[in-house]
Amino acid sequence: MTSQPAAGVVKNAVAASVQGKLQSAWRNAWTKATFLAFCWASLAIFVGTAFLIYYLVHPRLSAIGLWLDHASIIALCCVVFVVAAGLTLITVSALTGWDLLYPHGKQSVTVKFLFPIAATLSQILHVDRAKLRASFIKVNNALTMAQRKRIRGDRILILLPHCLQIDICNRKLTSDVSNCARCGRCPVGGLVDMGERLGLKVEVVNGGTLARKKVATFNPDGIVAVACERDLTFGIQDVHPIPVYGVINDRPNGPCYNTCVDMHLVEEGIRFFRKESALVA
Repeated sequence: MTSQPAAGVVKNAVAASVQGKLQSAWRNAWTKATFLAFCWASLAIFVGTAFLIYYLVHPRLSAIGLWLDHASIIALCCVVFVVAAGLTLITVSALTGWDLLYPHGKQSVTVKFLFPIAATLSQILHVDRAKLRASFIKVNNALTMAQRKRIRGDRILILLPHCLQIDICNRKLTSDVSNCARCGRCPVGGLVDMGERLGLKVEVVNGGTLARKKVATFNPDGIVAVACERDLTFGIQDVHPIPVYGVINDRPNGPCYNTCVDMHLVEEGIRFFRKESALVA
């Protein structure tokens, strides 16, 4: 007969699994449109504010010299053109899968300009910031997949958050992931096995600083990163232009505690970088 404590563990595990699936379905319902819409609204705010400032200082610039006034308006128009053109290329690439991103391998000026404005705007409109970040991750994944022809798949890094490790485990995985006992009580063991089977580098990190260190040390061609919306959003921007396929974790027990991950989504990211339709069994 099954003991009462064991039955309780099984019941909690089933409840966590069901809750995790519900969270996955909830996040999958979010679309790229949220982030793109806020970016275009942010662009309108940026352009309006920039030209308003020019309008206010225009008389003083003209008094100093017409050349300064003309140079200011030309510079302003150039900045607006670069940001607007960048957002246009990002939008078309994300929605169609065409690789229109340019320049290749460079920081996105558009995202640097517009993301802080979009985040502030979402707060003002009382839009869940996690929803905006999840939409950003979807856009990022679409842009990463649009660059498939330019991405090599030789050196793939899988970054896992420390919160995937079950809380009762005392093994130090952030120093060496091979310390995992692979007992099956958390997803880490399965992901380590997958990494060994496919020749992938797997690392467990407890924050952005360690994650950046692991990336700098390994210098991967691509990253499959598992984390919450916040950490993924900042991490993707930190390691750019290295392509990242982000997988949002599930948190049936709350944030940063015994989290879960949809293994199929991780496999999807690996298949993309390896350019394989299926993983070897």
